[in-house]
This record gives sequence, C-alpha cells and structure tokens, in this order.
Amino acid sequence: MAKKKRIMPQNCCVPGCTKKVYEEDGIKISYHKFPENRDLFMKWIVAIRRDEGKDFKVTEHTRVCSRHFKSSDYLPSLTGRKKSLKSMAVPSLFPWKQGLPIKRKSPRKRTLILKKTATKSQEMTIAQARVDNCSTCDLVTFQESRASSPSTLADSASTTVEEPAEDLEALICELKLENERLVGEIRKITISNNNFQSEVEELKRRNDSLQSRVFCVEKFLPSEKDVALYTGFPNKNVLESVFAFLDPGKKGENINYWHSDSPCDVPSPPCQRDEEDIPKQGRPHQLSPKEEFFLTLCRLRQGFKEEHLSHLYGVSQTTVSRIIISWINFMFLKFSVIPVWPSRAKVDLCMPADFKDKYPSTRVVIDCTEVRCQMPKSLRLKSELFSSYKNHTTLKGLIGISPGGAITFISQLYTGHISDREIVTRSGFLNLPFNRGDSVMADKGFTIQDLLPLGVSLNIPPFLGSKGQMSAA
Repeated sequence: MAKKKRIMPQNCCVPGCTKKVYEEDGIKISYHKFPENRDLFMKWIVAIRRDEGKDFKVTEHTRVCSRHFKSSDYLPSLTGRKKSLKSMAVPSLFPWKQGLPIKRKSPRKRTLILKKTATKSQEMTIAQARVDNCSTCDLVTFQESRASSPSTLADSASTTVEEPAEDLEALICELKLENERLVGEIRKITISNNNFQSEVEELKRRNDSLQSRVFCVEKFLPSEKDVALYTGFPNKNVLESVFAFLDPGKKGENINYWHSDSPCDVPSPPCQRDEEDIPKQGRPHQLSPKEEFFLTLCRLRQGFKEEHLSHLYGVSQTTVSRIIISWINFMFLKFSVIPVWPSRAKVDLCMPADFKDKYPSTRVVIDCTEVRCQMPKSLRLKSELFSSYKNHTTLKGLIGISPGGAITFISQLYTGHISDREIVTRSGFLNLPFNRGDSVMADKGFTIQDLLPLGVSLNIPPFLGSKGQMSAA
C-alpha cells in the first residue's frame, strides 16, 4: 500500500491557541491566511488583539484556525470537504469573549455519554424506593429544581434553533448582493460585446472595400480579357497550367532568389544543386509565388516600370527587381528543357496556304533581333556592344519561327557588334534536327548556305522596291 503523505501541522497566531492538530473531536480544523484587502486585514488584526511589530509580523505562512470563526462565516459547500470563508468574514470566537459556544463532542464520546446516562437512569430507578427516607425539605428542594429545569431546556433549544435561522438569513442576503453584482457585470459585458461586434462589422466592410482596390492575380482571373491583357495567356486555365508546370513550391522554395551579391551568371536548376548550395530560408516573402509570377508576366507583357509595379503591390522597387530577375532565371531553366523544335509533319500541318504554294519546303524562318542596353564604362566592351544598325549599344539574339508563326528557336544574347553569320554558328542553330529537302528562309544578310547541313537549302526571298515584307496571308 502507498504511504499517505504526512502533512506538517500549522500554528494559529491567535494568543492562547496553541494546538497544532488538523482534527479535533472528529471535526476537521482548517487554517486560513490573512486577507489581501487592507481594510479587512486590519479588522483581523484588531479581532485577534495583536499588532504588527518587533515580536509579530504577518507573512504568507501566518494562519488563523477555524476555531475562531462562526459557521455563518463559511460558504456552503456541495462536497463538504473544503471549507471556504466568505469574502468579508472576520474571526470572532476567542477565549477572552463571553458566551463562547461549547464544542460538540465527537460521535465516539457522545456514545459513551449515552451509555453513562442509561446506567445512571437505572441507578435512579433503584434509588427511587429510598425517597421516602428523605426529609420533607429535601423533597421540596428536589421538586423545585425539577420544575425549573424545563424552562432551562426550552431556552437552550430556542437558542439552538435561532442561531441556524440567523445564519441562513445572512447567507441569503449575501447571495442576493453577489447576484446583483454579477448581473451588473453581465450587463456591462453585454454592452461591450455589442460594441465590439459593431466594430468588427465595420472593419470587415472596410476590408472588403480595400480588397476590391488591390491589384492582384485573383482579381483578374475570372475575366479572360484581363488575363490576356496582363499575361498574354488566353485564359485562366492556361495560366494555371503553366504555373503548375513551373512548380515554384508552396513558399517559393524551388526558386533560387537573386540577391545583390549574387553572381551574374544564370544559376543551375534546383535539381542539380547540392543541399549545401541551397540558401537557407530567410525572412518570409511579402508576395506569394503566384503573385510574383503574375508580377513578372505584367512586366514582360505590358512593360510596366518597376516603380509602377512597386506602387501596385505595395512593395519596394528593390523587391520588384529581385522578383523579376529571380523568376526570369527560373523560367529560363524550366522552359529550356521543353523541346520547341517541331517535326516536319507538324510544320506542314500548320503551314499557311500561301507558304504551301510558294515555299512548301520551308522549315523555319530566321532573323536577328536587337535589344538596347546601357552603355558600359569600358571602351572595349562599348565597341563590342555598339550596333551600326541601331546606332546604339545593343544585345543581339537569333530567333527562329515556323511558317505557322510559332517560335521554334531562341538563342542566347550576344554583343550587338556580332555578325549574322557568326551568331548562326555560335548559337547552336546548325545542330537542330533538319530533314533532307528542308529550306531555311532568311534575310539577305545571312550568308550561311555553306554552313547549313547537307540537303538543307537557304531561301532568301527577293524584296523589290518599297515592298519590304511578305503579305499577311
């Protein structure tokens, strides 16, 4: 059997109360701390007739036992185990006061008293026969004492009945006051709750109003016209399919975000990087990956300035620049693995009628495009970037388009001074899988007939006079 935990006895600070027991005559004795309320604290000090000073100091361990409280000082308990004092209870039963009620004996002692009383009654019956030998004076005295005893018993019974009634009335009065206080608090809480609900409804209304003004992807997804305007994709389904293919991660963890101290070279794909090379997650991104993708598409499709995008999304221009550079690199890595070079059969299937009549063997139409760039400080690099065609520093790239209009080849960018022949050689265009009998349509500046694979011809259409390009058909 587990041993019961032994409870150390406590002391009562009332003068003359020196007992250190937790049970007395079968009744559990409880010990109570001094109240924190200063007024009630002083009432206790006055009641026990002890002043704080050199010899006495009230601490958290100072106690007053339950022998000095009336039964009306306790709150009613359903379990009957723990006795709790009322909020304004003050000790009032002390040895120096008159009328201190006699403590009730324990059940065991009361049983012994009843047995003794029964024995005495038997003895009185035996001694009844000897009453005749008593003197007349003794008999009168005995009768008078018996006559006075009923009134004494009645007074005792009356006192015993009146005390519980007074205690019950005091308890009822205190409970009524407590009920009124709680009703008042409930009324105040109800009013505050109604005010808070009104404030919440107003904040919701203002939030909905502000949300309708926010520039975000979810606002434009329901409209195919808006999706095409800002992204170039025909509808929501195509946009979401491309985003799912890119798979930037739930929090953009698959993107190697660019920083000012990052190298200028294009980073390797996440699948080819070691775990040590993957940067640790920094502070949370202000925009979700989907919003970052939409921001980048707006930049590419509409050419919005970074300052304008920073105002639309409520972020800094540096953040916009970092997002665009990171997503451009990320999309390059993902899209570069997609084979965009179509087969001969697909080219013939999508070829316009005008092409089929005049140039049926055309596999691809190539041309170079130039993008203006900032002028560098280095004179050597400036001379390499300078384009006599654009009369400015540029970056030059080779683009291939199928007769149907689909882009089938895009090279990297080179300095604007590079020739068309050299860019065809360095871009990897000649390594594409041509079929025998294919022809490449190009401008007159592409003198690459000797560079093309065996069986592939160069077709340079004759543009005469003011007719600078082919018809739309």
